[in-house]
Amino acid sequence: MEAEPGPTCPDDFDPLTVDEVGSMAVVRLPRAMRERSRALRRAAPENLNGKRYALGFVPTMGALHEAHMALVKASKSECVSTVVSIYVNPKQFGANEDLSKYPRTLRRDLKILADAGVDAVFVPSSGDMYPPGFKMYADYEGIESRREAQSRHQHFRGVSTVCLKLFNIVSPSMVYCGQKDAMQCLVLKALINDFNLETGLTVRPIVREVDGLAMSSRNVYLSPEHRAEAPSIYQSLGKVQEHFSDREQSGMLPTAGEIQRMLQAELSSRLKDGITEYVSVGSEDDMLEVQDEAPALPGSFVSVVVRFGATRLLDAVRLGKDVQEHWRPCNVE
Repeated sequence: MEAEPGPTCPDDFDPLTVDEVGSMAVVRLPRAMRERSRALRRAAPENLNGKRYALGFVPTMGALHEAHMALVKASKSECVSTVVSIYVNPKQFGANEDLSKYPRTLRRDLKILADAGVDAVFVPSSGDMYPPGFKMYADYEGIESRREAQSRHQHFRGVSTVCLKLFNIVSPSMVYCGQKDAMQCLVLKALINDFNLETGLTVRPIVREVDGLAMSSRNVYLSPEHRAEAPSIYQSLGKVQEHFSDREQSGMLPTAGEIQRMLQAELSSRLKDGITEYVSVGSEDDMLEVQDEAPALPGSFVSVVVRFGATRLLDAVRLGKDVQEHWRPCNVE
C-alpha cells in the first residue's frame, strides 16, 4: 500500500505569511505564540490521556537532525502537545563566531516537524525578540569559573536571556534538552529555579552518528578529512569511561587529574588536524572543575572541545552514567 505524502511547504514559502504546514501551526509573533500555548494547555484533558505533562517544548536553532528529533519524540511521548522553536539567537554568538554562516534550513525543518506531528512551531524574528531599546539580560553569576564558560561568557548570557523569553512566551510544562550541552543545562536549571518559572527540564542522552560523533548542526562544516577524524573525540572519551569503570569496580576511583591526562593523551594519539581547546572534569551538581588530586566521582562530567579549522566541536560523557534526567524545581508541583 502506497504511503500518503506528508505535509509540504508551498513553493513560495515565506515565514512572514505562512500560518500552517499541514495541521501544524507556524507562529511568528510572541503574543500569538503565547495565545496558542494557552489554547493548547486549555485543550489538554484533565487526565492528560495518560501523559505526564500538558505542554512540552523543544527550543532549537533549526538545521534539525536526529538529536533534535529524539527530543521531539520524548516530548510527544510524555506531553499532550508539543511546541518547537526555531530561532538563530544572535545574542549567543561571539564577535568571531559563525552567526552569518550558521545553517538555516527552515523549509526543510518545518516539513520534518509537521511529519513528526508537532502541534506548533515558533519562528520569531530578532526584531520581535530584541526590539529597539532592549536592555535586560539574564546572567549566571560566577559562570566564568566553569571551564566551558571562561572564553564564552557572552554565549551563556545569550542562552539564558533567549530561553527566559522563550519560556515566558511558550509557558511549557516541560522543556527538553540534550546532555551534550551540559553547561547549558546547568544554566537552564538555575534560570528555571531562580526566576520561579513554572516548568521542568528533561535532559536526554547524547544522540550520536553510527561512528560515535555527537550529532550537531555544525558537523556540516567539516571537510571530508575532518569528518573522518572527528569520531576520535568520542573514541577518546570512551577509553576514559572504560578506565573509570575498571577503577570504580576495583574500589579505587581515579583522580580528576588522572582522567584529564589520560584524555589528553588519547586525543593527542588520535587527532591529526584537530586541535584540543580544553578537557575538563566538572562536578555533577554544578560543573565546577574538580581539583586534580580529588577523586572523579560517578556522575562527574568529562567534557572536551576540539577545533577543526573554524569548527568547534563539543562532546561530553558522565562518568558511570548516561541516563535521562527529569528535573523539576522546588517551586513547581
